[in-house]
Amino acid sequence: MRPSRTDGAPASAGWSSVAAWVVGAALLRMILSALVPLLPDETYYWEWSRRLEGGYFDHPPGIALLVAIGTMLSGSTSGGVRLGPALAAAVTHLAAIAAAWQLAGQGEPGVRAARRAAQLVALLPIAALGLVLATPDAPLFASTMLALVAVERALAAPLRSSQSTGWWLAAGGALGVAFVSKYTAVLLPFGLVIACLVHPALRRRFAEPGPWLAGFVALLLFAPVVVWNALNDWASFRFQLGHGFNASARGTVITRELDLLGGQAGLATPILFVLLAMAVWQALRDGWRDRVGADATDVRTRRFALAVVSLVPLLFFAVSASRRAVEANWPALIYPGAILLLATSTAPHAEGRWWRRGLGLAALLLGVLAVQAWHPVLPLPPRRDPIARAHGWQALATAVDRARTDAFLDGTVDRHVAADRYQDASELAFHLSGQPTVFSFNLGGRTNQYDLWRTPWETIRPGDGLVVVFDADAKGDSLAGVVGQWFAETRRGDRVALEREGGEVSARRIWLYRVARDLPRARPVPAPAAP
Repeated sequence: MRPSRTDGAPASAGWSSVAAWVVGAALLRMILSALVPLLPDETYYWEWSRRLEGGYFDHPPGIALLVAIGTMLSGSTSGGVRLGPALAAAVTHLAAIAAAWQLAGQGEPGVRAARRAAQLVALLPIAALGLVLATPDAPLFASTMLALVAVERALAAPLRSSQSTGWWLAAGGALGVAFVSKYTAVLLPFGLVIACLVHPALRRRFAEPGPWLAGFVALLLFAPVVVWNALNDWASFRFQLGHGFNASARGTVITRELDLLGGQAGLATPILFVLLAMAVWQALRDGWRDRVGADATDVRTRRFALAVVSLVPLLFFAVSASRRAVEANWPALIYPGAILLLATSTAPHAEGRWWRRGLGLAALLLGVLAVQAWHPVLPLPPRRDPIARAHGWQALATAVDRARTDAFLDGTVDRHVAADRYQDASELAFHLSGQPTVFSFNLGGRTNQYDLWRTPWETIRPGDGLVVVFDADAKGDSLAGVVGQWFAETRRGDRVALEREGGEVSARRIWLYRVARDLPRARPVPAPAAP
């Protein structure tokens, strides 16, 4: 006799499949992490973790705290830097499974939804790859998915019940962590407020204390970031607002909007992106059609809220793209809610062959990227290969270590190390022996966190020596000449190629300076506006 759909065996097999996807995804992330050295942005955030503060020039402190946890447990190694994001990835995966299971109604439909959520988090490039690297997206994804678990449960609970209040408080805590991870997290409550304003059933939630308490908890957790900004001339807030909305001459409005959509199709793969978009549209349509007389706890009402939360970040960055180019990962907040909606969808287009084709294409893409991480197979010049940007830094650090002991610097008091860009400075700080303090002159780049820490202008004293890394080109040589004006003697050092398996990604020139004199007390060349 064929087993009943309510038998324990099918559900047990389903949960075994869920566990297999979670373990498989974790193993894939471990392999990718081992194959790809730390990228410059990751070493930059590692530098933050060595100086924990309430905020930083580029982002809130979430990624710095996450990296600090990992390095505390595993040391200042590549594995230690990425340990925290690996834990965040596991949280994201488990939270997505729990949310999909609850939204689908538990039972066998819930197990099916949990399995689909596990597959999406494992295979969507934005999740599978974004959760490998030590970037702000790692804590953002984890905290956002936890927030959606709590919001969905709060919306499923009776109005003004203790259960609802408890879940709203949990949502506020997770949302506060999201705020501390990345400023774009503000779009999550913004989307939820819009959903509650336009939908009659959701509007009733304003009459209960839970949402207001959630907002208070989230803002309380975010308060240190506000205080840090207030003490630092609102540097981070001003930078991010300008970064997102300052006009740019790059491309036209149409090309920037197409780039935005193309980037999302690339991060989710075209098939799954379309399926995710259709799941969001279906949830919006069904929730809106049923808005009159709908119960506040109805599943379609909850799905409507998740759909609005997913749509708002895309609309926000579509507006931003009308003024300037938008990086593909900026609208990452569209995916947590969309993943839950597609995982729990029973529409014909969300199942069957297109679902299998979407997963297959995503798996194929991840496989190619894993091979590319191991050995270059794609016909990309090294300078255009994003993975290649992680290579060559140890060779540069080895050359700088030799320069630090060069006889040319004999007779100097203290010997300092610097680079012109924050990316180079952070990679050197990580790879140099002893992981010393490395300064960033920023003569040819934008303002960044190094300008808010103790600068070389405040540190280098008359008689000191200096080793600096500039680009190995005419502009780098010109900037090296500017620095040479402040020292008694200058020597042009080695040219070091940053290579991946023999292919040159870029090149740097090492410059040595002895006996500092007349060093300015502030950066003499203003940084250009943020790109």
